[in-house]
Amino acid sequence: MRQRRQPRPGPRLVGASPGPRRDSRGVTPGARGQARSDPRARRGAGADTIADGVAGRYPIPDVLDDLLVVADDAALVHETSIVAGMRLLLDRAGLVVEPSAALGVAAVLEDRDRFAGRHVATIICGSNVDPDAYHRWTRGVTHPRRTT
Repeated sequence: MRQRRQPRPGPRLVGASPGPRRDSRGVTPGARGQARSDPRARRGAGADTIADGVAGRYPIPDVLDDLLVVADDAALVHETSIVAGMRLLLDRAGLVVEPSAALGVAAVLEDRDRFAGRHVATIICGSNVDPDAYHRWTRGVTHPRRTT
């Protein structure tokens, strides 16, 4: 196992990933008390997410070790925050993005105090999104008109 990155002054790298989904009762599939025979419990956290481009279905130990070397922290975000991030990017920047591209914005929306008073940058890439699903997630928000 590689050495975890030590805190240091300057920029911090915070990764963002979809957190485990909850069912209508607020129960996380695979959570304690749920039958191990449930197939949802074997898929791994993040496998059932709209941000399927980054869904960690089968964590690879070497990759996780590498992340510990370069990342200072990680944030697990909820589906509702991912959608809110997509809508914000559409409303404020006119960008149609796939759910995976909105993870950094979702992390900021979920934990505003953590990022308050700081300069924050996030990578926004990817517009590989099904139009019907996009409209369903963003409730039919249309692209804002731009004036030149």
